Amino acid sequence: MGIHLKRRIYTVLMRMLPRNQRTSQHFYFVNFSVSAIVCLALTLPAFYYGDLLRPFWSSLVFIGILLFLLVLWWRRVSLFWLQGAFHLSLLWIILYNAYYTGGITSPLMVWMGVVPILPLFTMSRRWASISLAISFIIVVCVYLLQIRGLIPSKIDVSSKDLTFSLLMNGLLCITLSLLVITYDTAQVQHIRIIERKNAALNQLSYNLQLAIKHKDKFLATVSHEMRTPLNAMMGYLGLLKNVDNLTPSVSGYIDGAQNSASHLLIVINDLLDFSQIQKGKLVLSLQDTDLFQILREAHRVLEQKAISQGIKYQLLIDDNVPKWVRIDPHRFTQIALNLLGNALKFTFKGEVITHVHFEKDHQKPEEGHLVMQFQDTGIGIPRSFFKHIFEPFSQLPVMQQSDSSLRGNGLGLSITKTLVTSMGGSLSLDSEEGIGSVFEVRLPVTVVAEPTNAQTTPIELEHHDQQLYLLIVDDHAANRLVASATIKQDLPNAHIDQARNGAEAIEKMKVNRYDLVLMDMVMPDYSGTEVTRIIRNECQPPFSNVKVVALTASVAETLSKDCADVGISEILRKPFERNKLIRTILKHAL
Repeated sequence: MGIHLKRRIYTVLMRMLPRNQRTSQHFYFVNFSVSAIVCLALTLPAFYYGDLLRPFWSSLVFIGILLFLLVLWWRRVSLFWLQGAFHLSLLWIILYNAYYTGGITSPLMVWMGVVPILPLFTMSRRWASISLAISFIIVVCVYLLQIRGLIPSKIDVSSKDLTFSLLMNGLLCITLSLLVITYDTAQVQHIRIIERKNAALNQLSYNLQLAIKHKDKFLATVSHEMRTPLNAMMGYLGLLKNVDNLTPSVSGYIDGAQNSASHLLIVINDLLDFSQIQKGKLVLSLQDTDLFQILREAHRVLEQKAISQGIKYQLLIDDNVPKWVRIDPHRFTQIALNLLGNALKFTFKGEVITHVHFEKDHQKPEEGHLVMQFQDTGIGIPRSFFKHIFEPFSQLPVMQQSDSSLRGNGLGLSITKTLVTSMGGSLSLDSEEGIGSVFEVRLPVTVVAEPTNAQTTPIELEHHDQQLYLLIVDDHAANRLVASATIKQDLPNAHIDQARNGAEAIEKMKVNRYDLVLMDMVMPDYSGTEVTRIIRNECQPPFSNVKVVALTASVAETLSKDCADVGISEILRKPFERNKLIRTILKHAL
């Protein structure tokens, strides 16, 4: 019988016991008692028809005693007394029948070695040893009584036969004692080995947990430190791109640098998201979102790439799609950008079309499924690879053999699949090699009413002459310079003040009335949320009511909640997009 089958039987039988009596001691007591009853019941007919009336009646009495003990056990009588009664009853039936069947030479005396087995399983080793000693003493007493003629012997039995029987029965008891000692010694040694292995495993587990903490801290630190110069680099490239009279070659160099920086940003974001997914700490922040705006903005991000490739690039939104829904806008945008970027990467001619429609739940009109189909005419995916396409670090064989510019880190689709699943949706694929692919995303969404403070018309990116007073708080001078220069290009009349750290920001915000503060979240003295909380608590209106937007490279899991708790209006991730930065400023400052 296999180990698993034995374990299953043991589990089933254990569950049949009363809840508060499901211990190994109770299990073995019931098992021994029931087994004895069944075995004796099967032998009763043989005793009766074999004219062995004394064994028949004694066995019947013993069965009655065991049944009575089981009833007492069911009524939760102490297991110690029940085991004692079982032990004494077993000794009685053995000695009673042995008295009439040859004494020490009776075959029943062999069962004296069985008597200590119950305490061996249900009581301590001390009680098992005492039981063995009692059995040995009883065997010796039976021998002495029989030598003296107090116990009848068979006619043809000599004293040598009695002595031999004594030695055999005594040797059985001694053998059982040695067996118990050997078993205990082996168990102790086995337990020591297990304890040493457990100690080694605990140390390994501790080292792994420590390594994971260090890895998480390293990723968070490196992410912030990498995003900070990357933000400055992409900002400077964006400023250079807008310089007049650039030669075509210089403009091409800038485009190449921007593409490389964007690719590096994607790698950093994918690694951080994958790390969060591995820890099970992927956090969703549901907000009332303008679906049309977020779809168009996500689609617009890759529009220039599609134009440069000469590909037809369309976004088709059905009339039945609701404008306002409750979703996580950041993760929703990430899903769309991942699938659009993937389609453009492997489509060299033809088209990339995004079709969006809505399937309403007829029982709950405010509920439904948003369906997005990302269709391309790219290289396609072999059906044999469908089961691997959403696995981490999985790439098509053609990608591994092609130009390195096509290769990513193999995490994009895996992360997208996890994001869609986390939002309660599904991601499916239909593809054919050489023809193209269709990725379909189905997300459950709740339709909401348009917020009263919503921007009803899109903000056009053109020079605005408003006199805006802005404060940029960042401990890196390059980030402050890039943000200021970017803002000045579209808001030439904006007055921009700067703070190098949290303390300086607090001083300025207490005495100057700003239309908007762009706040970094990670600084050496105060965090951005701490600065905002101090202003909210220690200042009077209008200073305490200043609008704050987080402009940060932080990837802290609790960032959204922390910002919401102190009244930060919005979070912009570094490296920021120029268009989105200007729209955000105009949205909150005007």
